Parts: sequence; structure tokens; C-alpha cells
Amino acid sequence: MATKTKSPCYECGKSTIRKHPILDMYLCANCQRQNQDKYQYITKTRAIGEYRLKPNDLESLGVHEVDNPYYKKAAPMQLYLLNQVEELSKKKWGSAEPYTVELIEFSSSLLAWFLEDTERLKQLPPDKFQYLVADRLENMGLSVQLVGDVYRKDGGVDIIAYPNGGCAFPFLLAIQAKHHHSNRKTGSPDVRDFHGVLTSRTSQFHMGMIVTNTSFTADAQWFANNNQNLLRLRDMKDLSRWMKNDFVNESEWREIPEKVELAHGITIQIPKQQLWLPRK
Repeated sequence: MATKTKSPCYECGKSTIRKHPILDMYLCANCQRQNQDKYQYITKTRAIGEYRLKPNDLESLGVHEVDNPYYKKAAPMQLYLLNQVEELSKKKWGSAEPYTVELIEFSSSLLAWFLEDTERLKQLPPDKFQYLVADRLENMGLSVQLVGDVYRKDGGVDIIAYPNGGCAFPFLLAIQAKHHHSNRKTGSPDVRDFHGVLTSRTSQFHMGMIVTNTSFTADAQWFANNNQNLLRLRDMKDLSRWMKNDFVNESEWREIPEKVELAHGITIQIPKQQLWLPRK
């Protein structure tokens, strides 16, 4: 059996057998963790989506392939060094700042154009529909992060959302943006697959939501109704309200029960109207 060669760590000088997979130098795990400004990774999807790079742009960079931590059967994840991606973006665009979803603005005139005829949403490419959903979530007051293609096999998490600072009880929300070019409804297989992602052993999400530009089949709605503690469905009617900036609406509370039975004979009424009506 071959003996692994030890050499001094580039940062601390201690002997290590661990080599950095991209920089091809000896670097112990502790130094890699403590020097995130130098050695932080970014996924290929984020590099493309947030820094406006193309796959052929990334070919000049070293890449580290690892098993997908969420789906063992999926293709390996491709990781790049964040500082190298930032430098590449700076050369191409003149700035190393990430091109986050906040910069993809859906103006009031564009939203009005979609509302004039919601069939126009079917003309959007799927990635632009994701941006629209992310834009609406951001306008609700959530922080959003586009995930991209990494999760599309086995359920498809497209967007991650969480409350802005100041929330006493933070939560992590997974969103799938289900876009259709036709009148096709989103069916129960898609909803069940997404629910499987939320309930998988490795999932850290507190809730999931599927947003579509059409509607859901009866079977899909039935399944969601029986898993309301974890799953929400939002269709074209909901999206239309969101495009009108109508986020505080009774319809958004439809999964919340009128009352909760804590024990036999002990029932608490939930005053939903007082919860969702805006203050005057």
C-alpha cells in the first residue's frame, strides 16, 4: 500500500497529507476553514446565475467535483473557488459583485403588462419565471437566493427564502417554480416528489411551496391538503395577486385552520381575520 506524502501546510506550516484539489498545494482542513476569504467554494450554478458567467467562461478555472449531498444518484456537484469566480467576473463585467436577484427588477409597467393578459407568462423562459417568483417573494419582505439547476432532478428546489433580519422566529422556505408554456396543470407526481425532498433525511427546510403559472390537478391539491403542515401550493390566481403587490390577503391564510384542538374538550379559535387584515 502506497504511503501518502506529507508536506508543510501552505498556511500554518504543520505537516499534512491533505492537498487542495484546485490549487494543488498542501493545505490542512483547519487552515482552509479559517481562511474562507481565500478558499471558499461556490457551485457552478451559483457562479453562472449570480455572476453572469457562462459555462465556457468557467473552463479556465480549476474545478473540484464532489458527490451531491442531497441526491446521491445525481451528477457530481462542480465547485469553484469563489475568489477566482469573482476575479473572472471583474474581468468580464468590471465588477466582482454578485448579480443577485435584487438586480433583476420586474417594473410595475412590466407586471401590469402580464396582468393585462396572464397568458403572456407562458412565453417566459423557465429561468425568467423563477426570477419573477423570486422578485415577488422579495417584495413580500423575504430574502431570496436562487438555487438553479442543481436540485432539478428529484424534486427541484429553485429558490430558497428566509425572513429578513429582525424576525424572532426565522424559517427556511424551499420554493419550486413550476412553469408551463401551455394550459397543462401541475400534477400530483411533481407535488409528491417535491414533498419527498422536504421530508428527506438531509432536508433542513421548514416548509415548501410550489408556484405555478397555471393551476394544480385535483390529486395534487388533495395531496397538499393532507400535508399542509409542510407544503403550500400557489397557482396563477395567487401569482396575479402577488403581481398587484397584494400579499396580505385572506387567501394566503387558507391552510390555517379556524380552530385548533389542543386536547379533548379544549379548542382554541384562530382569529384569522385579525391576523391578515392590514392596519388602517
